[in-house]
Amino acid sequence: MKNYFEVIAKCGHVGRNKYIPIKFAVKAESGKDAAAMVRRFPRVKHDHKYAILSVTKIDYARYLEINAINDNNPYLKCKSKYEQRLIVGLEQQLEEDDHSKKVKYKKERCVKYKIRKNYLKILSDIDEMLECLAG
Repeated sequence: MKNYFEVIAKCGHVGRNKYIPIKFAVKAESGKDAAAMVRRFPRVKHDHKYAILSVTKIDYARYLEINAINDNNPYLKCKSKYEQRLIVGLEQQLEEDDHSKKVKYKKERCVKYKIRKNYLKILSDIDEMLECLAG
């Protein structure tokens, strides 16, 4: 039996580290299927692990309401960057995304590397000294 789901997804093409959360209404067997369907929709950030923000089961009236809203959404209808820049109020819908922020490693990892590097250098110096004494 098919159910109706409201899926909120991160939509892109609005700048680096930014997204617009958009509600999509889909008909699917389960919430997992609904999320998989929406992930393949145009404008949804396909490469993000957490592109799907939420999945909620809804009734048919809410399904029709969300589809009507999306039919009138200029962001989902634009075909170029130029058209997208003409949309009034798009900047207010943008949210920050931490997807591509760099992760800083702890200093102890660097310290272990330096200790190991110095240890290997000392071993190679000892080998050179032994060769000189033997030769």
